[in-house]
Amino acid sequence: MNAMDISDEGNMSANGTMNILNISPPLNNAINTFTIIILFITMISLGCTMEISKIKSHLLKPKGVAIAMVTQFGIMPLTAFTLAKSLKMDSVKAVTVLICGCCPGGNLSNIFTLALKGDMNLSIVMTTCSCIAALGLMPLLLLIYCQGFSGLENAVPYMGILSALTFTLVPCGVGILLNHYKPKYTPVVLKSGLSILIISGIIVFSLSGVAVKDMLWMILTADVIAVAALMPLIGFTLGYVMSTICRLSSKWPFLQRSSGPCSSSLCFTTHSSAPRLFS
Repeated sequence: MNAMDISDEGNMSANGTMNILNISPPLNNAINTFTIIILFITMISLGCTMEISKIKSHLLKPKGVAIAMVTQFGIMPLTAFTLAKSLKMDSVKAVTVLICGCCPGGNLSNIFTLALKGDMNLSIVMTTCSCIAALGLMPLLLLIYCQGFSGLENAVPYMGILSALTFTLVPCGVGILLNHYKPKYTPVVLKSGLSILIISGIIVFSLSGVAVKDMLWMILTADVIAVAALMPLIGFTLGYVMSTICRLSSKWPFLQRSSGPCSSSLCFTTHSSAPRLFS
């Protein structure tokens, strides 16, 4: 399908068959507020599990970071492209999936790493490196995989990537300093952070359900659900295989968890606003 067809499909979707998701300002502000609280407090808690010496070790011997970068920007975009082709998705959905596949790892992978007792230091280092690399690699990957598609100059979420960097480095830095200078407070921060994460997570999940309740028929299509399930699973599996082949330590297979956890949620949310790229 050519660029004009995609533009027409996007405009038609926005004007008729698909409505752009509109959330009331108060509800949107509530969701944003609780999301910021979750991220900030959670990342402080994660920072309390990190050690400066181990961070230096990963930066000086970046074997794990290099493998994770290959997984994030090699396997995931190719997986997204293959799934979009295999499921014969329409152009708007296909480009949405490709955007998700080309996105860097985020805070959700850090939470997964903590929950599964992975290498927290490497996870944070990888999130930081992938966000920085994405500023250049994401436009390049979209150019490679989406040749002939117009409107993709607006597809790279530069502000979102910079926000992810900020919400990773600043609160993690606070947690690292707290763990380094006041280690006796670390267990309290971890327990409090987990409690706040659970409560705020339930609130955000409920508010998000209210926000999209009238749009679920559009978002929860069979092909989108299939991609949302398969893309993280493939990333998990191939990331684990790569870390095992490279004989990383037992805590390092977090690599598979840095490849795709965020993409599943983006597949649901980005699809509803994708037509804007082509309007």
